[in-house]
Amino acid sequence: MTTEETRLRIDAHVHLMGADQEKHKCFISPAMRKSVTAWYLSKMAGVSLRVSDEIFDLAYADHLARLVREASSLDKALIFGMDGLRDSAGALDPRTEALVSNDWTMEVVARHPDVFIFGASIHPARPDAIDELDRCAEAGAVCVKWVPPSMGIDPAEKRFTGFYRRMKEHGMVLTSHTGYEHSVFVIDQSLGDPERLRLPLELGLTVVAGHAGTSGFIHKVEYFPNMVKLCEEFKNLYADTSAIANPVRFTYRQRLLEPPLLDRLIQGTDYPVPPTPILWPGAIGPIKAARIQSTLNPFDRDYLGKIASGFPPEQFHRGWDVFCAK
Repeated sequence: MTTEETRLRIDAHVHLMGADQEKHKCFISPAMRKSVTAWYLSKMAGVSLRVSDEIFDLAYADHLARLVREASSLDKALIFGMDGLRDSAGALDPRTEALVSNDWTMEVVARHPDVFIFGASIHPARPDAIDELDRCAEAGAVCVKWVPPSMGIDPAEKRFTGFYRRMKEHGMVLTSHTGYEHSVFVIDQSLGDPERLRLPLELGLTVVAGHAGTSGFIHKVEYFPNMVKLCEEFKNLYADTSAIANPVRFTYRQRLLEPPLLDRLIQGTDYPVPPTPILWPGAIGPIKAARIQSTLNPFDRDYLGKIASGFPPEQFHRGWDVFCAK
């Protein structure tokens, strides 16, 4: 455990983007390139949709770094790569909509080491999964990030035991999306059930449940009770609050602020998903909520909204303890 003075405030759930296949080994599907998402990301990066993929990648990374530097509530951001959907043999599935390589993520962290922390993404079915894990650990990765519903990963598969054990040897954390996935192509939403994380938890791996097991009020299947049950059972399970302040998950606020989750919360935004604290007027007050919503920096907006609505300040330091204090 580090001293209070050196416990940095980190956002433990931030997405890097990449499109350049030749130089950055990244990929965005033709369909996604024509989507509203592509327009939104280009607008955020301050570039036209007509610029080259290389220019877009650099603009997005540099803009993100600038936002983190300018945020008064944040010291560093843990940025993730994003592996693709793969079959049982580890081959990349053509239905993959987006892939952000570990190479590009490493390069961006090296470009902005003052504000970024490296989070790798490795599908455990890849034939080179262990070698890639070792390579990323050597490069400073503190975690492996998965989106099981989109990547086709069942964390409960026993054949991944060796991968988990090697992660533990490296002192790495598993950050796994839980609940429903809303942003990219989904092969099986049930893979987001927190209960599927029981195997790595039993092996003693530290696990962070992305989105804290929340599915969204619009979905019929609710996985949140399984998240609560696992937190009661495992001390090595944490929950990040990414995308909680948004129209799909905002109704979970009060349940997250109750035991056992209250003492496991880790700050996350899910950037570039925009935080919308104005959805909590009852907890914040309508006038204050509207004022916070007008905050331009999304990291500060998320922080101010969460603090004003009752989230504990400790969650903004806990990520440092879990990912970086070794």
